[in-house]
Parts: sequence; C-alpha cells; structure tokens
Amino acid sequence: MRDQQLSVGEGDSQESLDMDVEVKPEALLEPCKLCRVRPRNGNIIHGRTAHLLTCFNCAKRLHKFHAPCPGCGKIIQKVIKIYVV
Repeated sequence: MRDQQLSVGEGDSQESLDMDVEVKPEALLEPCKLCRVRPRNGNIIHGRTAHLLTCFNCAKRLHKFHAPCPGCGKIIQKVIKIYVV
C-alpha cells in the first residue's frame, strides 16, 4: 500500500483526495464481476474508500438503482471512470 494523491474531476470542478491506494495489477485485467464482458473501469466510491470491481456501465447502473457496493455492501456515493495509462 502506498500514499498517493488522486485527482477526481467532474466537468469543470476537480477535487483532490489523499488516500491509500492498493491496486493489484492482475485485477485490472479481469473482466467486470457483474457482466463478465467489459474491463473493470468503473470505480465505486463510498466515503474515503473505493472498489474497482465492475465496468463503468455496471457501476453506473448500481448507483442509479441505489444498489450497494458488491464488494462491501456500503452505499455508493459516486462512480468514476478509471483510465489506466
């Protein structure tokens, strides 16, 4: 685990979050846990933590229908799309 600063942008606004980030590289290669087709690029945010388990489309659908995070059951506050470069 390492400390890192994450910039999250929505439109013209951008906020900066200090958080511990732990990403297992092999997890990025696995498909979405829900549709099992698209890549995991939908980061589900709740509080100061997030889970990268689903594609952006499935994550948006979970948030829209007020479903809990499939990783921990917490209420989903926001969904962002992740780009790995």
